[in-house]
Amino acid sequence: MCNWISALAILFVLQATVPQAQEAIGKATSVSPEAEGSRDGTRALSGGAAVYSKETVRTGQSGQVDLQFKDNSNLKVGSNSSVQLDKFVYDPNKSTSAVAIEAMRGTFRFVAGSQDSGSYKIKTPYGTLGVRG
Repeated sequence: MCNWISALAILFVLQATVPQAQEAIGKATSVSPEAEGSRDGTRALSGGAAVYSKETVRTGQSGQVDLQFKDNSNLKVGSNSSVQLDKFVYDPNKSTSAVAIEAMRGTFRFVAGSQDSGSYKIKTPYGTLGVRG
């Protein structure tokens, strides 16, 4: 009986230390020919792959990736580019929302989604763009 209780106690301790899986903020809708995402490690992105807050998305010499977020905003990352998905807060039933993206290198195209336009912030190596109107 004592061993069973010890095993149960260890199980609860281990369960408390396992990090909770983070919810996806969007997905890659198309990848051509390849792109990668990195956060706690690097992984190849493919069409339908989830993307997460704090993830860096990189494309190679001829790569492109299209991302669609939960608020229906879209980010197209061009070849030889790198962007970090810094922050994404969205609840369609609440007034709290915030999106922050850091374009570290290369080209990108961003189309705002259903959030208030003041919720979007895009940082570049040369300044910060705020979406208005």
